[in-house]
Amino acid sequence: MVVTLFDHETPGYGRVKSTALHFVEAMKFGHEPGRYRKEPSGPESFYGSYHGLHILDLFGELDTCPQAEQEAWADYFRANQSEHGFFTTDRDLRARPLAIGALEPHWHATRGHLWALRILGRPPRFPLTFLEPLLEPRALYRWVKGYNWGNSWAAGNQVLACATALFAARDWFGATGVGDALEHGMYPALEEVFDPRTGYWGTQLGADSLNGLFGTIHVTPIYFSEGWPLRALERNVDSTLACQLPDGSFWPGGSDCPDYDGAYMMSNLAALTDYRRDDLEAAAYRYLQHALMHEDPDGFGWRLHRRDTGPAQWKSRPHWIWKPGAREVTCELRDEDPTRTHIMLGSWFYPLSIALVAHMLRDTGYEGPYRLNPLSLHECTVYTQ
Repeated sequence: MVVTLFDHETPGYGRVKSTALHFVEAMKFGHEPGRYRKEPSGPESFYGSYHGLHILDLFGELDTCPQAEQEAWADYFRANQSEHGFFTTDRDLRARPLAIGALEPHWHATRGHLWALRILGRPPRFPLTFLEPLLEPRALYRWVKGYNWGNSWAAGNQVLACATALFAARDWFGATGVGDALEHGMYPALEEVFDPRTGYWGTQLGADSLNGLFGTIHVTPIYFSEGWPLRALERNVDSTLACQLPDGSFWPGGSDCPDYDGAYMMSNLAALTDYRRDDLEAAAYRYLQHALMHEDPDGFGWRLHRRDTGPAQWKSRPHWIWKPGAREVTCELRDEDPTRTHIMLGSWFYPLSIALVAHMLRDTGYEGPYRLNPLSLHECTVYTQ
């Protein structure tokens, strides 16, 4: 169920909305529905389209889009689906079945396509038959446990994508056995790689605190969606507060994914426990001031890095790339290029994180009718259930 966070609109909300929508409008590619760039001067991009859709939906703008255009936009996403249900931009793979072990490079794209289609309320063309080997609980259990949870961030990304696909198979195609597989396969596996000393996933297996936080926010929406209880909330609060940097960010120089992850965790924890409430609120105010330092002063979207920093203060964040045939994920670093200043993801994640902390704090001056759609699991929170 879509949740609208506030029934009134503040000037701050209006500015956040205008800045984000200005960037989406500028990234439009051509005249066909759904075509967007990911960043200025870039080519047409699936990720530009997928993130642009979420930005429009966050601010209720998708409701003004004619149904025929929404259908055409859905067709743009559907065109990347293989006959076996997973999604890929590699046309050569669309008629080929792939074993579960060969799907590593395609989980993230599958997740993004399904979230986009769920926002649009339109199913894909083909059932998600590629999931059939994971509908047996022990197989799903082994698959989840098979990841290196010493890299909780990368492992959590893959598991969240799998959960997304399982939910879609259940909800759109009536796949039987999904509930049993989740409850008796995924859930016990995740509980076994959870670290009660930190409240995070994977920290007892080698993940550092930041990596554990970024993995945890990919697992937590699955728990919220399924109604599974989160354990060790107080330790999670301690860990999350310890991850925040003095400037309010969760990554040196700021970065859209890590910063959103910290804001997501803080806002949900504040709804789940009163432990260190004053500290959480102070941290959320610091985060809000940090997020606003990513707002482009010309109202042109949200910047990759704080506008008061330069390359000497930046740390390139990892992008986890699963290459065909590889058994371990590859780390690519690409955010240190000073010529890259904006991407579409930032204009989704910074406004979305501001929405979450505004909902948590209630008196920031940035309250407004942000819309959260929990079918897109980055927007699935404890208060959208």
